[in-house]
Amino acid sequence: DLLLTWMEANPQHAKTIAACSINLSGASMCDEYFSDYLHKRLKNSSFPANKIIFEITETSAMQNLANAQNLIFNLRQIGCRFALDDFGAGFCSFSYLQNLDVDMFKIDGSFVRNLETSELSKAVIRSITDIAHVLNKTTVAEHCESVKVIELLSELGVDKAQGYAIHKPQSISEYFGM
Repeated sequence: DLLLTWMEANPQHAKTIAACSINLSGASMCDEYFSDYLHKRLKNSSFPANKIIFEITETSAMQNLANAQNLIFNLRQIGCRFALDDFGAGFCSFSYLQNLDVDMFKIDGSFVRNLETSELSKAVIRSITDIAHVLNKTTVAEHCESVKVIELLSELGVDKAQGYAIHKPQSISEYFGM
Protein backbone atom coordinates (compact mmCIF):
# COMPACT_ATOMS: atom_id res chain seq x y z
CA ASP A 1 0.00 0.00 0.00
CA LEU A 2 2.89 2.35 0.80
CA LEU A 3 4.42 1.92 -2.67
CA LEU A 4 1.12 2.25 -4.49
CA THR A 5 0.15 5.34 -2.52
CA TRP A 6 3.51 6.95 -3.32
CA MET A 7 3.28 6.10 -7.04
CA GLU A 8 -0.31 7.36 -7.22
CA ALA A 9 0.76 10.66 -5.63
CA ASN A 10 3.77 10.97 -8.00
CA PRO A 11 2.53 9.91 -11.44
CA GLN A 12 5.36 11.74 -13.23
CA HIS A 13 7.83 9.38 -11.53
CA ALA A 14 5.60 6.33 -11.77
CA LYS A 15 5.66 6.64 -15.57
CA THR A 16 9.45 6.23 -15.59
CA ILE A 17 9.41 2.88 -13.76
CA ALA A 18 9.73 -0.23 -15.93
CA ALA A 19 9.31 -2.64 -13.01
CA CYS A 20 9.14 -2.47 -9.26
CA SER A 21 9.79 -5.46 -6.99
CA ILE A 22 7.96 -5.88 -3.71
CA ASN A 23 8.82 -8.53 -1.12
CA LEU A 24 5.85 -10.40 0.31
CA SER A 25 6.19 -11.70 3.85
CA GLY A 26 5.53 -15.25 4.90
CA ALA A 27 2.58 -13.99 6.95
CA SER A 28 1.08 -12.43 3.82
CA MET A 29 1.49 -15.69 1.95
CA CYS A 30 -0.39 -17.58 4.70
CA ASP A 31 -3.23 -15.06 5.00
CA GLU A 32 -6.13 -16.42 2.96
CA TYR A 33 -7.67 -12.92 2.62
CA PHE A 34 -4.50 -11.15 1.49
CA SER A 35 -4.79 -12.20 -2.15
CA ASP A 36 -8.27 -10.71 -2.51
CA TYR A 37 -7.25 -7.52 -0.69
CA LEU A 38 -4.18 -7.06 -2.89
CA HIS A 39 -6.11 -7.83 -6.08
CA LYS A 40 -8.70 -5.15 -5.25
CA ARG A 41 -6.04 -2.63 -4.20
CA LEU A 42 -4.12 -3.09 -7.46
CA LYS A 43 -7.24 -2.93 -9.63
CA ASN A 44 -8.14 0.41 -8.04
CA SER A 45 -4.65 1.86 -8.42
CA SER A 46 -3.45 4.18 -11.17
CA PHE A 47 -0.07 2.41 -11.00
CA PRO A 48 -0.13 -0.43 -13.56
CA ALA A 49 -0.11 -3.90 -12.04
CA ASN A 50 2.07 -5.17 -14.91
CA LYS A 51 4.93 -3.07 -13.53
CA ILE A 52 4.94 -5.00 -10.26
CA ILE A 53 7.03 -8.07 -9.49
CA PHE A 54 6.14 -9.72 -6.21
CA GLU A 55 9.01 -11.56 -4.55
CA ILE A 56 8.11 -14.60 -2.48
CA THR A 57 10.65 -16.68 -0.64
CA GLU A 58 10.99 -20.33 -1.45
CA THR A 59 10.43 -21.19 2.21
CA SER A 60 7.21 -19.16 2.61
CA ALA A 61 5.81 -20.49 -0.68
CA MET A 62 6.41 -24.08 0.39
CA GLN A 63 4.87 -23.56 3.84
CA ASN A 64 1.53 -22.96 2.17
CA LEU A 65 1.78 -23.99 -1.46
CA ALA A 66 -1.98 -23.77 -2.06
CA ASN A 67 -2.14 -20.13 -0.87
CA ALA A 68 0.96 -19.25 -2.90
CA GLN A 69 -0.53 -20.81 -6.02
CA ASN A 70 -3.82 -18.98 -5.45
CA LEU A 71 -2.06 -15.65 -4.90
CA ILE A 72 0.02 -16.04 -8.05
CA PHE A 73 -2.98 -17.09 -10.15
CA ASN A 74 -5.16 -14.27 -8.79
CA LEU A 75 -2.61 -11.49 -9.35
CA ARG A 76 -1.37 -12.79 -12.71
CA GLN A 77 -4.87 -12.11 -14.04
CA ILE A 78 -4.23 -8.38 -13.69
CA GLY A 79 -0.67 -8.50 -15.00
CA CYS A 80 1.57 -8.92 -11.92
CA ARG A 81 4.75 -10.97 -12.18
CA PHE A 82 6.46 -13.11 -9.57
CA ALA A 83 9.99 -13.96 -8.46
CA LEU A 84 11.02 -16.84 -6.25
CA ASP A 85 13.37 -15.07 -3.83
CA ASP A 86 16.42 -16.63 -2.11
CA PHE A 87 16.19 -19.58 -4.47
CA GLY A 88 18.41 -22.49 -3.50
CA ALA A 89 18.62 -21.59 0.20
CA GLY A 90 15.36 -23.17 1.32
CA PHE A 91 13.77 -26.47 0.46
CA CYS A 92 15.51 -26.51 -2.94
CA SER A 93 13.28 -29.22 -4.36
CA PHE A 94 12.87 -28.71 -8.05
CA SER A 95 9.68 -30.83 -8.16
CA TYR A 96 7.39 -28.01 -6.99
CA LEU A 97 8.59 -25.59 -9.69
CA GLN A 98 6.07 -26.95 -12.15
CA ASN A 99 3.27 -26.02 -9.72
CA LEU A 100 4.56 -22.59 -8.72
CA ASP A 101 4.23 -20.33 -11.75
CA VAL A 102 6.86 -17.68 -11.12
CA ASP A 103 8.63 -15.61 -13.78
CA MET A 104 12.09 -15.53 -12.28
CA PHE A 105 14.40 -17.24 -9.84
CA LYS A 106 16.43 -14.96 -7.59
CA ILE A 107 19.57 -16.92 -6.77
CA ASP A 108 20.37 -16.78 -3.07
CA GLY A 109 23.23 -14.46 -2.16
CA SER A 110 25.06 -17.15 -0.17
CA PHE A 111 26.07 -18.76 -3.47
CA VAL A 112 26.90 -15.44 -5.13
CA ARG A 113 29.11 -14.25 -2.25
CA ASN A 114 31.28 -17.38 -2.57
CA LEU A 115 31.34 -17.45 -6.36
CA GLU A 116 34.98 -16.40 -6.75
CA THR A 117 36.30 -19.06 -4.38
CA SER A 118 33.84 -21.96 -4.46
CA GLU A 119 33.43 -24.46 -7.26
CA LEU A 120 30.26 -25.65 -5.52
CA SER A 121 28.76 -22.14 -5.72
CA LYS A 122 29.57 -22.00 -9.44
CA ALA A 123 27.96 -25.38 -9.99
CA VAL A 124 24.82 -24.45 -8.03
CA ILE A 125 24.44 -21.15 -9.87
CA ARG A 126 25.00 -22.84 -13.23
CA SER A 127 22.44 -25.54 -12.35
CA ILE A 128 19.80 -23.07 -11.20
CA THR A 129 20.36 -21.00 -14.33
CA ASP A 130 20.12 -24.03 -16.63
CA ILE A 131 16.90 -25.21 -14.97
CA ALA A 132 15.41 -21.72 -15.08
CA HIS A 133 16.17 -21.37 -18.77
CA VAL A 134 14.66 -24.80 -19.55
CA LEU A 135 11.49 -23.53 -17.85
CA ASN A 136 11.68 -20.19 -19.73
CA LYS A 137 12.33 -18.27 -16.52
CA THR A 138 14.73 -15.41 -15.87
CA THR A 139 17.53 -15.65 -13.30
CA VAL A 140 18.59 -12.81 -10.99
CA ALA A 141 21.67 -13.11 -8.78
CA GLU A 142 21.41 -11.40 -5.39
CA HIS A 143 24.25 -9.79 -3.41
CA CYS A 144 26.41 -8.77 -6.36
CA GLU A 145 29.07 -6.63 -4.73
CA SER A 146 31.77 -6.40 -7.41
CA VAL A 147 32.15 -6.06 -11.15
CA LYS A 148 34.19 -9.30 -11.14
CA VAL A 149 31.26 -11.23 -9.64
CA ILE A 150 28.89 -9.76 -12.24
CA GLU A 151 31.28 -10.85 -15.00
CA LEU A 152 31.45 -14.40 -13.61
CA LEU A 153 27.67 -14.53 -13.35
CA SER A 154 27.36 -13.44 -16.95
CA GLU A 155 29.73 -16.23 -17.99
CA LEU A 156 27.49 -18.69 -16.15
CA GLY A 157 24.45 -17.44 -18.08
CA VAL A 158 22.72 -15.54 -15.28
CA ASP A 159 20.33 -12.99 -16.79
CA LYS A 160 20.33 -10.17 -14.23
CA ALA A 161 22.13 -9.03 -11.11
CA GLN A 162 21.15 -7.16 -7.97
CA GLY A 163 23.43 -5.70 -5.34
CA TYR A 164 25.74 -2.95 -4.18
CA ALA A 165 27.90 -3.16 -7.32
CA ILE A 166 24.88 -1.91 -9.25
CA HIS A 167 23.12 0.40 -6.81
CA LYS A 168 22.95 0.81 -3.06
CA PRO A 169 19.54 0.74 -1.37
CA GLN A 170 17.80 4.05 -0.80
CA SER A 171 14.35 5.35 -0.11
CA ILE A 172 12.00 5.90 -3.01
CA SER A 173 12.13 9.67 -2.48
CA GLU A 174 15.93 9.65 -2.59
CA TYR A 175 15.87 7.48 -5.70
CA PHE A 176 13.85 10.12 -7.53
CA GLY A 177 16.01 12.94 -6.17
CA MET A 178 13.36 14.43 -3.94
